[in-house]
Formats: sequence, structure tokens, C-alpha cells
Amino acid sequence: MPAYNFVLVRPGELWLKGKNRNDFVRRLRRNLASSVEALYPEARVFSPYGRFMVELPPDANAQKVAEICAATPGVSSASPVLRLQNDPELIVQTAVALAQEEWAGETAPFAAKVKRVWKGFPIDSPTLSRQIGEGIIRAMNLPVQLVHPVLELGVEIQDSCTYLFARRIRGVGGLPVGSAGRVMLLLSGGIDSPVAGALAQKRGCELDAVYFHSPPLIGEQSLEKVERLAKILSPCQGGLRLHVVYFTAIQHAIHKLCNERFTVLLYRRFMYRIAAELASNRHCLALCTGENLGQVASQTIENLRLVDRLTPMLTLRPLCTYDKLETIEIARKMGSFEISTLPYDDCCTLFMPKNPATRATEEELAAEEAKLEVEALVSEAIEKMEVIVL
Repeated sequence: MPAYNFVLVRPGELWLKGKNRNDFVRRLRRNLASSVEALYPEARVFSPYGRFMVELPPDANAQKVAEICAATPGVSSASPVLRLQNDPELIVQTAVALAQEEWAGETAPFAAKVKRVWKGFPIDSPTLSRQIGEGIIRAMNLPVQLVHPVLELGVEIQDSCTYLFARRIRGVGGLPVGSAGRVMLLLSGGIDSPVAGALAQKRGCELDAVYFHSPPLIGEQSLEKVERLAKILSPCQGGLRLHVVYFTAIQHAIHKLCNERFTVLLYRRFMYRIAAELASNRHCLALCTGENLGQVASQTIENLRLVDRLTPMLTLRPLCTYDKLETIEIARKMGSFEISTLPYDDCCTLFMPKNPATRATEEELAAEEAKLEVEALVSEAIEKMEVIVL
């Protein structure tokens, strides 16, 4: 049997779009090309008939390319495919051989489904489906199930060629990265924020990221950990800028001068001020965080309101209604969980109070921040910031 020479990519929500649909198509094609060409520079992405096709160079790993495409936001599924001439006998023979190779050892029910886009093909869809199905039954003795089969052999007949596939890799769905604009992700080394970033990407957001680092209190392993997490988010948008803000001076000032009950909230308020300024400089439309509702003391509705008021910029919180087990499940699927659980702390664990305030007031925080040179601390942190381009 010939090797796979193409990958068929099926878009997700793009079909819902109206007059601006072509903008989404162009962006998804560009994102797919960026991801695939990082592995195979000779690959080519084009979009015939409302689908996307990736033409593979010789000896390319079609399964790997299909997995990369399926992990790209905006894609509902992807399949390695064979492209053949429009020869009925060749199509049937190759389809049976493909089923034997891909489904070896299977006993589940199957269906052969033919889509005849080119009506000039000499055999109609039901007849060709039956011929392929009969050949698979003779070769493999599998049961047939036409509605919701476990195994599906797909045939798409176009005017110039025919495509065959026997596998579908489920995609992440959503919208192409960048179609909703750029946002600034507050990225830590924990479980939640990388997942929040991935969910924002799924809804079309292109990410910049900011990480708050506190050397020498926090080791360089923590920064390396965050870089590894950022690299998981980077490929599907063709690169990512990680802003490393040194937070040690701010934490020392808060610890020295302020009531410890408000430590975490004061941290968050400084982080929001800095992130909002960086976001404005980078033309971001919103902030994005891994905050949840009620998960920790700083995430009560009252406390979240106190940080939101610091900036007119919208804050996206994709995990707001998720429980921790749901977040962990997503982290495992995207490959970030094992990195996030490495035993390297981030700056939020420093100087933690025994009894943090869960329902602070604006007046209380204003009184605490009056003890600090807020603008000077923010300016100094931004001035000393470093940028890592991934």
C-alpha cells in the first residue's frame, strides 16, 4: 500500500461565520502552515472545497502532522489521507488494503462512507460504498454498522483525484488563534494559568505572557519551569513573548510595611498594574488569568472585584466555573500537568499569611498601599523586566 501523502484538516466553527468567514479561513491556514512547517519546511497547506489539505514531503510522518493539525485551535478533526487517481477499481483495492493495514486485529463494526463531490464519476456513492464494504468483509470479516460506526473508511471524490482515510484525530475545536485579538496571560508555574491560556487560545486569543519572578528567594528552576509551560502554548500561534518581571523588591516592601492579612491581595494588585501596562504597550485587548471562583482566599468575588477596579482593561478568567479536577484533566491532555507539579515554588508562595483576608474593602487596601511608593515600585519592575522570545 502507498504511504500517506496528505493530511485532511476539517475546520470547526468557521462554518458559522458569515461575510468575514474568509478572514478566519486565512488565519487558520496561516496557523496550520506555521505549525506544520516548523516540522517539515517543505510541507504545503491549501484550502480546497471548504477543507484544508497539507501536502507532505516524501517520508514525512503523516500521523505526527495530523496530530499537530488537530492540536491547532479552529480544527475539529484531522486525518492522514491517500490521494489516488479517479479509477474505481484502484479506489476499491486501495481502500481494502488501507482498512487491513489500519484496522489489523480490530473486531469493531465499520462503515465505508463515500462522498462524491464530482458528479461525473462513473459510479454513484451507494454502489461504491457497497463495493468497498464487501471487499473489507471478505478480507477482514468485520461487522457493518452504518450509523455511528466505531471504524470509518472515508472516500472523497473530487474532480481531479480521490482521497481515502481510515482515521480521524479529534481536534481542539474553537476559533483560529489571533482571530479574537491579543491578550496578556499572567503565567505562573502552577496548574491553572497554562490551562487558562490554552482555553483562551481556543477562543481565538493570541497570547503574550508575563511571569513574576523573585530571585534569589525563588530559584532559576522556577523560571525554567515557566519557560517550559510557555513553550507548550507557543507552537499553535507561531511563537510567544514571555515577559519576566522581577518582583522581589515589591514583595519585600509589602512584607515590611503592610498588614500581613492583605499580602496576597496586594501582590495581585501590583501584578495587575504591571500586566495592564505591559498589555497596553503590546496592544493587547485584555488580561487573562488562571483565577477561579472561591478556590483560594484571593479569589472570592469581593477580592476579585478589588483587583479588577485597578484597570479598565477586561480580564478573561476561562477557569472561573471549573473545579480543580476538570482543570487537571485538561492540563494532562495538553501535557502541562507534569511540568506544573514539579517542586519549584513561584513568588506567590512567599510571605504567606496564616489568616489572609477573604473580604477586604477598597478602603483597607488603599490604606495599606498608602504605605508604599506604588508608582515607583511598578516603574522599577517594568524597567528591569526581561523578554524571552519563544
